[in-house]
Amino acid sequence: MEGLVSILNFDQVYQTQKFFYNIDYEWIELSDIKNANRYCEPQSLDIINKRLKRRKNKGIAFIGSGNYHYVTYLFMLEIQKPFTLILFDHHSDMIKPVCKSLISCGSWVLEALEDIPMLKKVIIVGVGWDYTKFVYSYINEDVCVFSNDYILEEESIEEDIVFRTPTSQVYLSIDKDVLDESEALVNWDQGSMKLEQLIDLIQYINKHKRICGIDICGEYPITPSESFLQKSLKAT
Repeated sequence: MEGLVSILNFDQVYQTQKFFYNIDYEWIELSDIKNANRYCEPQSLDIINKRLKRRKNKGIAFIGSGNYHYVTYLFMLEIQKPFTLILFDHHSDMIKPVCKSLISCGSWVLEALEDIPMLKKVIIVGVGWDYTKFVYSYINEDVCVFSNDYILEEESIEEDIVFRTPTSQVYLSIDKDVLDESEALVNWDQGSMKLEQLIDLIQYINKHKRICGIDICGEYPITPSESFLQKSLKAT
């Protein structure tokens, strides 16, 4: 995987952050796209897809708020060889959409399983017990869930994750809501995983599988008024 970074500006959360300043990053402007927050209309999704296809940095993508997690669907459409999605998320993101024409931050995994032939399996790590009910029985063979309760009880799940990954290639999608509240501030309910455990899991996967892409979301969204206030304070 190329070690290049894309910053997706949907919601201005990265305008106040500096972690990417000293690395090779590409800023992709998406904040002007309407009807894309949580639920995305087909026309908006098409615009997003066209802009993402023009990007040069195709290694690690920072998406912003979890409200835009459905963008992972577009990243996975680009993969040309069989792969497994390993999703670190407190939610299953497999809720059946209210309207079939809309993709959402809560439905994109389900739609990816139906639409992307190269996606052979989904492994969800850290999902809350209440959300496991959305892993429907007819796709159980294509989905493996390591619940939040399970990873708390088991000392090591690295080998089990890799064992259940049928492909040599994996795509990692990380929602910060999988982490304990002491590790991250998010706008959704969240799990209990420690950052150290998450890093250890990623490093173990990297040793045994080829990572073809990574995205990270779960930033705490800021309102326009908060953004204006922060800029005003910096200017004084």
